[in-house]
This record gives sequence, C-alpha cells and structure tokens, in this order.
Amino acid sequence: MGQPKKPTIKAYTELQQAYDYFNQTLFDNDLPDLIITLQRGKNTMGYFSPERFVGESKLSELAMNPDYFGSYPLIETLSTLVHEMVHVWQYYMPVKKARKGYHDQVWAEKMEQIGLMPSSTGREGGKKTGQQMNEYIIRGGRFQTAVYDLLKNGFSISWYDRWGAEQYIPSKRYEAILDDWLRVTPDDEQQLIDKLTRTIQKDEVQLINIKESENQNVADRHREEEEPEITVRPPIKGTGTRAKFTCSACGLNVWAKPSANILCGDCGVRLEII
Repeated sequence: MGQPKKPTIKAYTELQQAYDYFNQTLFDNDLPDLIITLQRGKNTMGYFSPERFVGESKLSELAMNPDYFGSYPLIETLSTLVHEMVHVWQYYMPVKKARKGYHDQVWAEKMEQIGLMPSSTGREGGKKTGQQMNEYIIRGGRFQTAVYDLLKNGFSISWYDRWGAEQYIPSKRYEAILDDWLRVTPDDEQQLIDKLTRTIQKDEVQLINIKESENQNVADRHREEEEPEITVRPPIKGTGTRAKFTCSACGLNVWAKPSANILCGDCGVRLEII
C-alpha cells in the first residue's frame, strides 16, 4: 500500500484534477499545461497571468484564492476556475485576442458554449461583455452536466481557509441549479449536492442554506486589474471597513464590518446587509 499524499501535493492535485477534467469535457483538451497556484490576492477569487513563469520552459499561471473556498459554495469555486480557463483558451487558441483586462465577444461566446452565461451582474439581463464581468450557470448546459459528473467521480476540495471563511457571506446565485439537481438526483446520491454547497466556517463543516443566504450584488466579482493578470473579484458589500445591516422585521439599522453575524434582540432575526 502506497504512502498517503502529503497535504501540499493533495491540495494542488485536487485543483489539477478539476483543471484536467474541465479541459477534457469542456475544451476538447485544447488548453496547455500551466502552473496552478494558491494566491491570496486582495479581493480576488482567482486570476490568469499569461507566461508568468520562465525557467525550464515558459508557462502561464492560473491562481485560485483559498480565502474563498470556505465561504463560497464549491460550485462557485469551480465556475471561477472555468471562467479563468476560458481566458487561457482565448490566449492560446488562434482566435481574436481581447485588449488587456477586457472580456470581449470571443470570450463571451466561448463562455456560453461551455454552459456559463456571461453577465455584468451575475444574473439574467446583464451585459455580456465589459471590463468587469461575472457569469451564471446555464441550466441544463455543459458546465452544469460536467460539474455534476465531476462530483459523482469523487471530486472534493479537502481544505478550506478557516479565517477567510468568516470574511464573506455566500450568495444564493445558484439556487435554481441546485434545485434542478435535487429533483433529478436519487436519494442515495444527495450527498453530491451537499458537496456543492459545503463550506467550513468557524472550524466546523456546515451546509450553506442557499435559500436564506444574502442576495448579493455580484457586479464586481470579476474585476480586471491594471496588472497583466486576468482576475476575479468577489463582492464585498459596504464601503471602507463598515457595512449597513438591517432587520427585515422591524427595520433596525446597525453598522458593522461586512463579515459580522448580527441578530436583532427584539425580533430574533438575522440582520442583512442592504
């Protein structure tokens, strides 16, 4: 029996497994090998940096931020990975290149082809091209099918940053997709759906109740920086270090850091950022 993988090797192997799987199922293995890294860029879920590494050969970088593994559902981590893989595809394939940091029509059409609808708001009706872009899953599309099959094959992310998990409130952007899967998934496979919504918060595994989580504005989740990287920026409500929380029952207002978990003493209702 072989020795178990070291934690570092296992953590990076999981990301490599997801990259290879999506490369095969969504990109016909057209994407090159590159270096996948874990990076904690400020307000950045991930980025693609073309030909960032030199040495034995010239390789690009695709970075993922572990701060968000513990607060955003696994399905959002995987859609972030594929979003960046579309940038990899556009950089290396013989197609029209976009100007630095811009999501153009070529990028948008490829996103749709693989089952992710580009949207400046992260929801229906948003612009499909622009400097700051997000996406939502096309119901019944290729990405939805691929993610479901990936989890059936046993994929998971083994570690989550416990401090990062307290910084961001999960969105309910994929509520409809998860409802679809719950309807078609046999009872003995319901744990697959659990995997898509699992995070670790305050040192213990919990399931995110998507129906009760905050309906966040995600317009700024994908923000292109002035650096050569193509980055993904998650939403953080409020300005500076404070955000306005409101009780939906009595209207009580409280200002606190965006990661605060506040209950109304009179109503027993969790205050939400507005």
